[in-house]
Amino acid sequence: MIVLALTAGASSAPAGAGDDPSATSTTAFDDGDQRIIPRPNSGHEPEEAGDRGGALQLAVLALIVVGVGFVGVKVFRQTQQVSRR
Repeated sequence: MIVLALTAGASSAPAGAGDDPSATSTTAFDDGDQRIIPRPNSGHEPEEAGDRGGALQLAVLALIVVGVGFVGVKVFRQTQQVSRR
């Protein structure tokens, strides 16, 4: 079974092997507003608290930073107590 799969893969031509390199694509693409990743500074200001860059996102970031800092302080204090014993 494995030998059959390997020989079938080895005998097939690589993708694009028969393509003419001088040929151009006739597919037109109008990127307009249908981009997956928007261009920098193409967005809009946050209007509601839940929008990107709004108050809720900043509050969640602050909560995460405070939480990680709290855990770091607790771990630091615990290691100091263990080393004093």
